[in-house]
Amino acid sequence: MEFKQLLNNTVSNLFLIVWPPWGEEKESDIDISFGFVFKDERSKLYVIGVNKDELWAPHIFHQSLPENIYGWEDFHNRMNLWMNSGEDTDLIMNTEYYNVSQWDLFDKIVESEIIRIELIWIEGYDEPFGVKIHFKNDYIISTPISDGNTVETSRFNQNANIELFEKLGKIEYKTIE
Repeated sequence: MEFKQLLNNTVSNLFLIVWPPWGEEKESDIDISFGFVFKDERSKLYVIGVNKDELWAPHIFHQSLPENIYGWEDFHNRMNLWMNSGEDTDLIMNTEYYNVSQWDLFDKIVESEIIRIELIWIEGYDEPFGVKIHFKNDYIISTPISDGNTVETSRFNQNANIELFEKLGKIEYKTIE
């Protein structure tokens, strides 16, 4: 699947997809991606993240909707629980899915159309390291971190991860057409 195929699709449900941050010390270290369910394809979850084989290039794939879904109200408590769990935890490590469609932080994305997509590059590199998905009144940025992927919007997870990549060179945004 290519990012171009996401253009002009309207998001009906939005998910945060998290690999449990067992033992992580900072929220910025949480491996987190976004997943979209589109109005015209309600049975598929389109996941935006990093290529797990190389931990660099942005990646998109789709899957069936998950069976076990948490709500946004569970997100912070579960992240704290994972981050503060010791070795004797009875928690089971598995990808967690959070439907965040009803929360104000994401209301400018849900029911909105993807109007532009930009790949994020470091000048002189052969492939992009991130992607920025634009909506009329918000955006999603997805970039790699040491343990996987991180995301941000105008009102969520503002960790300035792109600034870390500026140390490697000039950042460029290339629109997908």
